[in-house]
Amino acid sequence: MLSTAIAMALAQHAVPATPTDEIENEILVMAERLRSIEVNVGRGPDGNWHCSLSASSGSEIIDSRLCRTTTGCVREHGDDRTAIEDCVRTHRSRTLDDFRRQLREERS
Repeated sequence: MLSTAIAMALAQHAVPATPTDEIENEILVMAERLRSIEVNVGRGPDGNWHCSLSASSGSEIIDSRLCRTTTGCVREHGDDRTAIEDCVRTHRSRTLDDFRRQLREERS
């Protein structure tokens, strides 16, 4: 009973999350999603590049950008896996920065 009263008292004094905190939490969630997604890029017999994702990030825009970015990195670096991973990592940071900007614009 006492623990319930303490929990209720703490809840009443909890500081509500600011919009900036909420945005940063969403960025952290999106970053974690992006880290868990595997991207497969290949070239068909027709010479066209194809991309597939092991899962969705939850955003069609982010998914599309992830495929375009990874395909571009593969085209640029060929079979150099380390260079491709570095390229994707750099672009992922930019993608998250753009996502952060988009969230701020939507909520202002």
